[in-house]
Amino acid sequence: MAKSYQTSGQRHKPHAVGHVLLAFLGVSGLISLLSHYHKFAAPETFQRTPTIGKVTMMYGDNSIYERTLETHKEHSRRLGYPITVLRNPILDGYWNKLAILQSALLRELEKPADRRLQWLFWFDADTVLMNPDMPLETFLPPPEFPDAHLLVSRDWNGLNSGVFFLRVHPWSVELLSAAIAYPVVKPNVELLWFEQSAIINVLAENEYFGRSVVYCPLRWFNAYMRHPNAIDINFDTPLHLQVQPGDLLVHFPGTPRVNLTRTLTPYLKIAESHSNDWAVPLEKTRYIEETKRFWEQLRSGPSGQITAIPGTTDADGAEGR
Repeated sequence: MAKSYQTSGQRHKPHAVGHVLLAFLGVSGLISLLSHYHKFAAPETFQRTPTIGKVTMMYGDNSIYERTLETHKEHSRRLGYPITVLRNPILDGYWNKLAILQSALLRELEKPADRRLQWLFWFDADTVLMNPDMPLETFLPPPEFPDAHLLVSRDWNGLNSGVFFLRVHPWSVELLSAAIAYPVVKPNVELLWFEQSAIINVLAENEYFGRSVVYCPLRWFNAYMRHPNAIDINFDTPLHLQVQPGDLLVHFPGTPRVNLTRTLTPYLKIAESHSNDWAVPLEKTRYIEETKRFWEQLRSGPSGQITAIPGTTDADGAEGR
């Protein structure tokens, strides 16, 4: 059984971040009023009240992103997830990700608790939803982990912020505020991967944030491409990082803009065909048992930080479902 854990009530946050948070909360109100975003509601015929909302940003003239978005919309049509899409930038470049997430968080937290979404699911535009029958709830922590607020994955470069779950909670507002403020509070720190580097640094430098993060197996919800033809295995990449039939989605981080259409098209063709080999019901995948095993192995570290016991849950049976 998963062990319940407690975290200290004392917060160790930089004073500067607290001041920036107060200012940002005011700015966020303006963002809600002034930003141009499109929210696609869950289908009216879908009876289940959604607990997860999907968030992304997409602007410019790259039509391939509209095709990737359609794969996510199909997922939402089947399983009832509302989608918020930022269509016009608020801040510079990648920082818009944090801005629209902050706006979505504040909108939910304004609602009565029983009417709020419980989680937000961020996905970058360079992701293709491969299995529209896979519920996002599959990957969420059980109730024994109420302080697990950020579910993210890591690759050879460390944390990857292309796809992640963020709990609708004041902690998340504070995290995003700290990350947005980072280049202002620490202007001399180089941020190689922009907002991703800011998040990495905030988590590493502040125990209050770092102890509420869970690093999940990358294939769960952030799998990378296999062979360029989308059919064969890529023997130059670790198998446990490559998307397999039945997996939720495939992500293409670092793909040059000029190569996006050529690289994504084989995967889009599979996704758009709704092939039964890839659109697999949850009960026919390995994820019910794998996620159960993962959370059972998760325990509290001596400092209260959520610590995953090393294992092979992200590599076992990589060829199977």
